[in-house]
Amino acid sequence: MDLLSDIWNLWLTVDEPIGTVLGLVVVWFLIRQNVWAWPLGVAYVFVSITVLYEARLYANLLLHLVAFLPMNLYGWYYWLFGTDQGEELPVTRASRFVLAALAVPCLAAAAGLGAWFATQTDAAYPFWDNGVFAMSLAAMWLTARKKIENWMLWFVVNVNSVALYSLQGLGGYATLYAIYIGMAAWGYVTWRRSMEETGEAGS
Repeated sequence: MDLLSDIWNLWLTVDEPIGTVLGLVVVWFLIRQNVWAWPLGVAYVFVSITVLYEARLYANLLLHLVAFLPMNLYGWYYWLFGTDQGEELPVTRASRFVLAALAVPCLAAAAGLGAWFATQTDAAYPFWDNGVFAMSLAAMWLTARKKIENWMLWFVVNVNSVALYSLQGLGGYATLYAIYIGMAAWGYVTWRRSMEETGEAGS
């Protein structure tokens, strides 16, 4: 038992740094439109479980398990097989209808889940945490579909996440998301250039 306890305590000292590095690598691969972003994203989800649990950011933990994990698997599949001809999936724009359809459940989830976490758990910042949860899920779906608007939504998510993680003393993750802010801008510019080169502007 002492050995297991020592291993567990050691893991709790390295999980946040490992997650920080993995998170940077994942976004770098996404910007490069490299499919390896998705399997590495799966690894990032599992590493983040203990980080978020210890910080009592339960909505964020739920986000990683029930949203990020399946969306990473979906993105992995869609980037590999999303075109009929087996060509690389192009960057396109999302339609206004799609963006509106994502906004409504995001607001509902932030309010509904926030109220539940506020009354049923000891969650820190339940409404704020669930707002990030909902926006992240929408951004993840847009990323998996290679819609350029994902980077704008990630920018908003990242700004909020920096503040949230900082308040909870997660310096490594706060730094990670601060870097993500710049990477979101970089990703938007890179994907926009790719979209212009292929002449894609679909919905």
